[in-house]
Amino acid sequence: MFDVIIRSLTQRKMRTGLTIFGIALGIFAVVVMGGMSEHLNMTYDKSIELLSSNIMVQPDGSSILDESKIRQIKRVPGVKDAYGVLYTALDPEKSGGAFGGPGDFVNGIHPEKQIKDLKLTSGRYLVPGDEYKAVIGSSIARKFNLRVGDELEIKSKRMKGSSSISHTRNVTVVGIQEYSGTMFDTSVSMPLEAAQKFYKMENTVSIIYAEPASGADSSLLAKRIDLNVEKVKSQSPEQLRKDIEAQLVFISLITISAAVLAAIIGGLSVMNTMLMSVSERTKEFGLLKALGAERKNILFMTMGEAALIGVIGGITGIAAGGVLADILNKSFESQGSALFAITPRLMAIGLLFAVSLGVICGTYPAYRATKMSPMEALRYE
Repeated sequence: MFDVIIRSLTQRKMRTGLTIFGIALGIFAVVVMGGMSEHLNMTYDKSIELLSSNIMVQPDGSSILDESKIRQIKRVPGVKDAYGVLYTALDPEKSGGAFGGPGDFVNGIHPEKQIKDLKLTSGRYLVPGDEYKAVIGSSIARKFNLRVGDELEIKSKRMKGSSSISHTRNVTVVGIQEYSGTMFDTSVSMPLEAAQKFYKMENTVSIIYAEPASGADSSLLAKRIDLNVEKVKSQSPEQLRKDIEAQLVFISLITISAAVLAAIIGGLSVMNTMLMSVSERTKEFGLLKALGAERKNILFMTMGEAALIGVIGGITGIAAGGVLADILNKSFESQGSALFAITPRLMAIGLLFAVSLGVICGTYPAYRATKMSPMEALRYE
C-alpha cells in the first residue's frame, strides 16, 4: 500500500511539490516565530529562577527608589533581608535589546549580594573595596572582545535644561560569567556605590529585592510590604512570571497568526491537490472496488497520501526554519546576543501540526473517493 501511495504522489510531481511547499511555508513561519518566542521565554524564566524566592520591590509612580525604603522593608515582619540594585543601560542611546530581549545594562550591586549561581569562566567575583571594577556577562565579553584585565567604557547621559550632558568612564574587567541563557549574559555588574557615584544617583536604587524569612509565603509577604511601605509595588516570583508572560503575549499572538496562515495556505493546497487527484483517479478507484477493494483500503490510500504530504512539508519547513534561525543567531553572535531557540518541543509541535493539517484537509477528498460506485466510476470519462 505504501508503494501505491508513493507512486501516486510521484506521478504528479509538480502538483505534489507545490502542495508540500505550501505546508512547508506555513510550518517555516511557525518555527521561526515560535523560536523567537521560545528564546524570550527561556531567557526570562531562567532569569527569574536565578533570583530564587526574592520579592522584587519597584517604585510605584516614579522611576527610582530612595535607599531609605530598604530600611523600612527590613522592618516588615517576615523579611529576612533586603538590598538595592541599580539598573541602567550600558549605552543610553541603545537601551533595548533585539525583538523585545534585554539590552546591555549596568547592574550596580553590593558585592556580597552577587548571584553566585552565575559561574565564572575566568577571573573573580566583585569583593568589598572594589570601585570601578566589573564582572561582565558572556555576551558582553564576546560583543566587545574583552578578557580579564581589559577595560570597558560605560556611559551616562543626563539632561540639563534643554540639552543633554554625556560622561564616560572605563571600568576594569575582573571576571567573566559563563553563558547562562539569561538577561545577565548582557550585564555589566559593578559595585553599587561606584555606579551611584558615576550616574549621579547617590542614595537611590532601581529595585529592592526582599529575602523572605524561612517559612514565609512570598505572595502574602509582597502584599504586606505594599501595606507597610509607601509608594512601592511588590511582586512575588510567581506574580513576576505572570507579568512577564503577559508582556510576551504579543510574540505569542504572532506565532498563532503564523499557525493560522499555515492552516490556510497548507490546508487549501492539500485539499485542492487531493480533490484533483481523486477526480483524475475515478476509474482507478472504480477498478479497485470492482476487484474487491474495501472502502477502508481506498480511505487509507487517500488519507495516507495527504499525511505523507504533511510529513514531508513539515520536515521541510522545520529544516528551513532551523537553518534560518541558526544563520541569524550566528550573525548576532558578534553583537553578543541570540534571537531564536529551536527546541525539540517546537519541532515536535511543528511536525504534528503539519501531519494533522494534511490528514484533516485530506478527509473530505478521501470520503468522496470511498463513496464512488464501481459501475459509475468505470463509466467515468
